Amino acid sequence: MEKFIIIDGPAVLHRAWHALPKLTDPKGRIVSAVYGFSSLLLKLLREQKPQYLAVAFDTKAPTYRHQEYKEYKAGRVKQPQEFYDQIPMVKEILQKFGIKFLEKDGYEADDLIGSLVHQSNLENLIVTGDLDTLQLVNPQTKIYFLHQGISDLKIYDQEAVKNRYGLTPEQLIDFKALRGDPSDNISGVKGVGDKTASALLEKFGSLEKIYQCLEQSGEKCAIGDAVKKLLLANKDKALFDKKLVTINQKVPGVDNISPYYLGALNIEEAKQILVKFGFNSLIKRLDKDQNSQQAKLFGN
Repeated sequence: MEKFIIIDGPAVLHRAWHALPKLTDPKGRIVSAVYGFSSLLLKLLREQKPQYLAVAFDTKAPTYRHQEYKEYKAGRVKQPQEFYDQIPMVKEILQKFGIKFLEKDGYEADDLIGSLVHQSNLENLIVTGDLDTLQLVNPQTKIYFLHQGISDLKIYDQEAVKNRYGLTPEQLIDFKALRGDPSDNISGVKGVGDKTASALLEKFGSLEKIYQCLEQSGEKCAIGDAVKKLLLANKDKALFDKKLVTINQKVPGVDNISPYYLGALNIEEAKQILVKFGFNSLIKRLDKDQNSQQAKLFGN
C-alpha cells in the first residue's frame, strides 16, 4: 500500500524550538526550529519513502471553536516573535523541495489533518508532537509521535492507544470531554478525573450511552451517586466539550489528496535553500541520501 505522511507543522516546530539550542543563519536570524523541522523532513523522506506528503499549518484567524467558546485555548503562553518568524522560512523550504502545505482560516491544523486522513485510502502516518490526533488512529492510520524533541519518538497504532489508555482511539474524544483538557482550556466535568472517566467509558462505551443510562435507568444505572450528580449537572457542558475536542474530518475544500503526490525532489533547489539557511550538515545528509540506491525519492 502507498504511504501518505501528514506533518503537523505547528506541533513539530514547537518540539524543535524547545529542544534545540538557538541556532542562527548567515543573516543572524534564529533558525533552530527551521533546522529541526528540516532535519526531521529528511529523516522521514529517507526512512519512510512516502508517495504522498503534506504539511498542515494553523493560521492567525480565530477558528470556529473560538467563535463558539471564547475562552478556547486561553492562557496558552505566547512564544517569542523569533519562533513565529520561522514559520514562513519553513514554508519557503517546503516550496523549494516541492512539498505542498495547507492552511485554512477558521480551522486548526488538526482539522486539516483529519480531513486528509478521511479522504485517504493509503497507509497514513501523522507526524506530530500533539496527542490530540490519537483520536484519528485507525487500521490505516498511525501516529508518529515526537515524545521529546525530534528524535525520541513512539509509533501509536490502535493497540498502542489501547495499551496506554485502556480505550479505543474514538473513545479518547469522550475521555477528554469528561476529564477536560487544560492545554486547550477545556474543563470537562469538574470532579471527574482520569480514572473515573476511563472507568465510565470502559463500562458504557461512549458519553451518549452514559447519559442514556442515567436518563432511562435512573437509580438503577450503576454509577455512584456523587459522580451521577456531577454528570447530570454538567450534561450540556460535557456534550459541548465533546464537540470542541472532536477533530473535524470534513473541512470544506479539503477533499482530494492528489495535490500531495510527491515526485522526485529537485536536489539543486533543495541544496540552494539549505545553503541559504547555513544548514551544511543537512546538505551532507542530502548528498548521502541522493547517492543511496534505496532513496528512490532523491532524483534530479
